[in-house]
Amino acid sequence: MSHRVEFLEGLLNAAGPSGFETGPAGIWREEAGSFAAEVWTDVTGNSIASVNPGGRPRVMMAGHIDEIGLQVTYVDEDGFLFFDEIGGWDTQVLVGQRVRVLGREGFVRGVIGKKPIHLLKTEEREKATKTRDL
Repeated sequence: MSHRVEFLEGLLNAAGPSGFETGPAGIWREEAGSFAAEVWTDVTGNSIASVNPGGRPRVMMAGHIDEIGLQVTYVDEDGFLFFDEIGGWDTQVLVGQRVRVLGREGFVRGVIGKKPIHLLKTEEREKATKTRDL
């Protein structure tokens, strides 16, 4: 059982936003190698495992390994990061979220913030926050 928990934790902790799934895909292929007869990656990056290649009937199980994410688009002179979305987000749930930013030397922890309420104009307070304002 502990092996399954370790696998799940590794999979969940691997950064894998859409278009950048190599980390979690590698973890999945390693695990699949422990029970499958064959494991491979096709030319488009799909990870495939075959348990009983000659068996009948043939059954396919498919799933997504990517996750929604954010991509840094700009870093200002004070070190604040600006970002855009990868995948579909409800921007309102981003405020206050803890994040891990993958940098050249590994992960950097952060938190998503926005302009404090006392600095918002009345019309800004009544509108949903946009990603560009975080």
